Amino acid sequence: MRRCHSEEIKQMIYDMVLSPEQRLTPIDVERKIAAETGVDRKAVRIAIKGLIDSGELAYTYFGSSFLERSFHKPLPISKRIVIKPPNKMYIPEERNRDIVIAINLGVAFGNGRHPSTYLVLRALESLFLDQDYFVGMRSIRVLDVGTGTGILAIAAAKLGAHEIIGIDIDRLALAEALGNVEVNGLTEQITITSTPLEEIKGSFQLIMANIGYHTLETLCPLLVSRMKKRGLLILSGIKLHEWKVLLKTYLGYGLTPLQTEAEHSWVCSVLRKK
Repeated sequence: MRRCHSEEIKQMIYDMVLSPEQRLTPIDVERKIAAETGVDRKAVRIAIKGLIDSGELAYTYFGSSFLERSFHKPLPISKRIVIKPPNKMYIPEERNRDIVIAINLGVAFGNGRHPSTYLVLRALESLFLDQDYFVGMRSIRVLDVGTGTGILAIAAAKLGAHEIIGIDIDRLALAEALGNVEVNGLTEQITITSTPLEEIKGSFQLIMANIGYHTLETLCPLLVSRMKKRGLLILSGIKLHEWKVLLKTYLGYGLTPLQTEAEHSWVCSVLRKK
């Protein structure tokens, strides 16, 4: 039986909880780590308890208890974006520096804890604040496809977008997104709707789609058709082994990659229309 330092086991657990396509129970984590590494299951249980006690992981309950990254306190996502529960106070170290987003912890996807979500948030921060890509534009129109909790739409609004439309087919997600938009005081800037993508009117300077490989492949021509000339498309929800094939599809529609970032086997890429 393999022996590992407790911190090494904790890192394995943390990486496993962050990277799966589905939620994992504590038993799932124990079994997977024991099977893949030979580490004693008791040592894994002790490490899980340590991560819970330190506030790095938390239990969530949706019929069963699952392990997830903790969201019971403000969570820095990038250099300037902080996600927090609505009932928690957050005082930035430097006034007017941080972009603070309040998100209710619901069951819809997109609370900032998953790599596919926070990679998009980092891309948004880079485009709006580091690269100043949208400086000088009188009106920045943004479309968030598969909005989930609305977190990406809210981030875009707080970073400087003027009009954002968030669409989703899940009624629960729509309700959560509407609630989060209201909590953040952005009801005049953000519209949340179940209108299908093909019925959305007009074109956009920026489109975000964090929705998975197969859907992104299917929607490629429709997404590109909604982009303004020199507009940007942020794609996420893609695994590393899927990325090259998907990129080839979008390059075939005349887009060029601007930046790509990967973490925990997830990829987020910004593409530009000529």
